[in-house]
Amino acid sequence: MEKMKKLLALALCAVMVLGLAACGEQIQAPSSSQAPVESAGTEGNTVLTDDEAIYMAALGDYYEVYQEALEAETLSERWALMAVAEAKFLESGVASPMYTAGGCYAMSRNAYRSSGYISWMGDRVYYDQMLLTNEIIENDDYAHLEDLWYELAGTGTYTESAREYLAGEGYTFADTATTTFDRVGTTWDYLSDGDFHDDASFVDYLYQYDSESVQQPHLATGYEVSEDGLTYTFTIREGVEWVDSQGRKVADLVADDWVAGAQHLADTGASAIDNLNGVVAGVAEYLSGEITDFSQVGIKALDDHTLQYTLVEECPYFMSMVSSTAFMPLSRSYYLSQGGVFGIAEYDAATASSTYLFGVDQDHIAYCGPYLCTNVTDKNSINYVLNESYLNAENVGITSVSFIYDDGSDVTREYDMFMNGTGTTLALDTAQLEIAKKDGNFDKYCHVAPNVMNIFLVWSNLNRQTYANIADGACESQKTDEQKEASRAALQNQNFRLAVGYSIDRATYIEQSLGADLKYVCLRNGFVPGTFVSLEEDVTIDINGTPTTFAAGTFYGEIVQAQVTADGYPFKVWNEETMSSDGFDGWYSPENAQAALALAVEELAAMGFEVSAENPIVLDYPYSAYNETATNQAVVLKTSIENATGGLVQLALVECQDSTENLNTWFNTNSGSEYNYDLGGMGGIGGDFGDPETYLDGLLPYGDGYCDQKMGLW
Repeated sequence: MEKMKKLLALALCAVMVLGLAACGEQIQAPSSSQAPVESAGTEGNTVLTDDEAIYMAALGDYYEVYQEALEAETLSERWALMAVAEAKFLESGVASPMYTAGGCYAMSRNAYRSSGYISWMGDRVYYDQMLLTNEIIENDDYAHLEDLWYELAGTGTYTESAREYLAGEGYTFADTATTTFDRVGTTWDYLSDGDFHDDASFVDYLYQYDSESVQQPHLATGYEVSEDGLTYTFTIREGVEWVDSQGRKVADLVADDWVAGAQHLADTGASAIDNLNGVVAGVAEYLSGEITDFSQVGIKALDDHTLQYTLVEECPYFMSMVSSTAFMPLSRSYYLSQGGVFGIAEYDAATASSTYLFGVDQDHIAYCGPYLCTNVTDKNSINYVLNESYLNAENVGITSVSFIYDDGSDVTREYDMFMNGTGTTLALDTAQLEIAKKDGNFDKYCHVAPNVMNIFLVWSNLNRQTYANIADGACESQKTDEQKEASRAALQNQNFRLAVGYSIDRATYIEQSLGADLKYVCLRNGFVPGTFVSLEEDVTIDINGTPTTFAAGTFYGEIVQAQVTADGYPFKVWNEETMSSDGFDGWYSPENAQAALALAVEELAAMGFEVSAENPIVLDYPYSAYNETATNQAVVLKTSIENATGGLVQLALVECQDSTENLNTWFNTNSGSEYNYDLGGMGGIGGDFGDPETYLDGLLPYGDGYCDQKMGLW
């Protein structure tokens, strides 16, 4: 799946993202081929060090059912089995669901859903589609726009009707979007796994979702599907140009650019290749090295304007995938001119050379999207201008985008900036909420933003090997060697992980950011949103040996809950009354935490680890010490875990002094062995296409899942 989008998804409530890090000296990473070994200093205990063994011990049940789901005969059976697979993941306790984006008080200049929307991805930030007012939209008007969207969605008239309404209410419209940024991406190669700044603004898609949730042709003008459903043939728009950051033509857009893009994606090993692997013929074989000639892969340019994908098997959600990174083109000639090469081994060698320049900055990529990036000054500013060669340039209302650096450390400054014109939407934290109530802006401008599909979870590092940031040496752990070994053993114990999950007071955690009256709204209890899909027909599957029928229309979350209940776990992921996986805390229970911990203590004692008041399990949790809200949330996390476990689990709060230190604990890393925390890895995970697989494939083993590194694996 596409991981940049998933790992740090833009979210209305971005201030809620957990500050992470952990600490200490780096210890040598065991190779993934190692067999389980006995831990040093213990007698008769086994703490796993092999990534595969650790994964299978924790998530083997998930993986088995997930594979079964992929072999399902019908779409509804597939979804039902995926729900069972998710139940097994949640029961493992490897990650604790926390919240989704949205569900917070917000103020906006962006007309409701005008910048793109699709249910399984939520609100998009496509500046070229954005209807942006100079004035902050008042509550009553925003509510009217929301009603208007539900009335007109699918008619093709919403954006223009919204413009007419706002103009009639005295609003004026901006042609420049001014907003903030907190980091510059680590690469400008939009087909790699790096922290790319903004792919959708610079490179266009075959099709893209508009403000009414309708997929519109962009770089393609149409497509045909073969009778057997295995071949998709796209007609590529003629006359589109690739240009450089100054708008100078470098090449014509041709169908072969998608072949080049797919091969480069596969060569980089980026996780977006998951969208093609097992879906498009030959991709799996190319990745495994079984074939090295990419012309044998089922992505072909029949001529300059005819692109064809051949699938492994019929894929009912294939068209929903073409609006994602895996289907972005790459100008072959421009890429080669920047030192680029094709072939997995050749790419690995070339990137170590000083002659490989592609993606080193905004001046070393080719553009075919709505904007060009003309300036990047770290911790200062980023500027976009309209790409005059863009296929729809005459209809782009936002002709420039200006980003101003803001690390989020001063919430008053952020609030003042928004009130003075900087920002399209502001999600208010508790401090900003108080300001808005005092100055009268709350009643006038604040509305509750809807929940979206992103999910934020706290992850357990199952095989921690790094105890200080690799990049900067910061966030050093204060744990003793004995404490490190004990916490590693504990986090490989299912009952211990569940005890931690039951100990987290999520509502109070969220309250620090959104206030008491909204603390349950965005609280999410599952991985895939419970309403993501519903069965298209009656389905009977096996639930612990009992054939169980779920009727057509049954939501995904109901099936997850059925399996969790059948397995005897006490947590709740689905509310039958509200028909939602959001808005309640189905996990937090000190009583359940103590029961699970008691089992874990016995199991750890059998391995030679004493867990007591004198010898608690110490877990490092990095947080953004420069941010007041993040600091308050870290204190809540520490207090709730320690209170619920009677002090047998101690949370060591590790200070990240700035956003760079924070990202260096987990995001700016090359492998799971470099992840520097016991609990952490928080980042927004969202969907790339309209099937639960878009979330669940992030849990696949052997480094194929984008969540593997969050677990300290691969």
